[in-house]
Amino acid sequence: MPFRKLKGDEVFSCVAELIDMAGSIEDDFIPETAARYCDCVAKMAEAAELRGLSGNIWQSWIASLFVSCETPFSLLHERREKLDGTLRDLAVEDLDTIHEYFNYDLREVDGMLDVQAFSRFGDYEPLRISAPTFSRAAGELVNALAASMRKAKDGLDLYKILTKFYLEYGVGVYALYKALRWDGRTKKVVPVTNTEDISLNDIIGYEDQKQQLVGNTLAFLAGRPANNVLLYGESGTGKSSSVKALLNEYAPRGLRMIEIYKHQIGDLELVVDEIKNRNYRFVLFMDDLSFEQFETEYKYLKAFIEGGLEKRPDNVLIYATSNRRHLMKESWADRSDMREDMHESETEQEKMSLVDRFGLMISYYSPEQEEYLKMVRIFAKEYGVSASDDELEHGAVQWELRHGGFSGRSARQFVEFLAGRR
Repeated sequence: MPFRKLKGDEVFSCVAELIDMAGSIEDDFIPETAARYCDCVAKMAEAAELRGLSGNIWQSWIASLFVSCETPFSLLHERREKLDGTLRDLAVEDLDTIHEYFNYDLREVDGMLDVQAFSRFGDYEPLRISAPTFSRAAGELVNALAASMRKAKDGLDLYKILTKFYLEYGVGVYALYKALRWDGRTKKVVPVTNTEDISLNDIIGYEDQKQQLVGNTLAFLAGRPANNVLLYGESGTGKSSSVKALLNEYAPRGLRMIEIYKHQIGDLELVVDEIKNRNYRFVLFMDDLSFEQFETEYKYLKAFIEGGLEKRPDNVLIYATSNRRHLMKESWADRSDMREDMHESETEQEKMSLVDRFGLMISYYSPEQEEYLKMVRIFAKEYGVSASDDELEHGAVQWELRHGGFSGRSARQFVEFLAGRR
């Protein structure tokens, strides 16, 4: 139940114990207890600063625990499963106790221990610029929950507020963060702490490609059939940016993205085991995916996408980007008849069949010169670069000759170069 999980938190446990003692601490233990208490207040204030939390830091800490703690209570409501009967009554009883702790004025603990801890830091106002964007976003969620919890009159009100929150936002790392990655060392999904702030409108051109990608994603979010997607084509054309922009656009509707590297493909089943019962829609993002002849990870990916005994969950899709349409490296030796493989065609077909597992393949080709120059002009306006069209066009063409062809990446890099110089 909710109370048991919170009691496992060191700060909550320490402060709750002091509230329960209500002035009955023996004099010999006051210095040691005061040091522990001040340390707890410092941790609460530090968390408030890092996450951009404002107001009562004790209440913010409790709200943070409710947002981050994955308990049977929170997970049931995230999945929209009702908690009835005895379990519901026990949850309300727990929340009656937590409601009392939540509204307790810790200045009384200050007086009991003869310190000025909560009285100095309790009503906290962070420096907004100090918190990174990802922390501020998580902090806004915690602030909103804390504000709602302050309106609760008792444990039953608190129960209603929390269940509404879990239905709307979920719980744990997926409630706090939209972008994550698989940590192969710990075998856990961990937050990506700094994502690129990009929208689909920032990607100039490729309207048909973006439309296909958005249509597939919207079907996925609506619970309709949707395809795994392979975005392929020349480097710098916006394949990865398109996928990242999707996340920024549709995270409020429950889209989450987990980045998985090629060498982690063998862990795909572990990733799915962690997310298959969660009430989100997950895109497993594999950027710059390709395989050399000696690499066998593609076999695991093929089996995972289509071919294993266990059906892939409906809330999981794979979006991959690659410079190679067939994902596998090919050489002229592969086409030579001088091979030892007696069934050469079958072997090559087996290697090339991975791409068939992607139901939607979207090509991104380099733009023509006029489209490239249009990108340069748009980026120049965005960056505030003042230059004539002739100057921009001449410089952009010279830049392209030295930097590997027409692409959105080259256009942006050229304008960033001008902006830095000026």
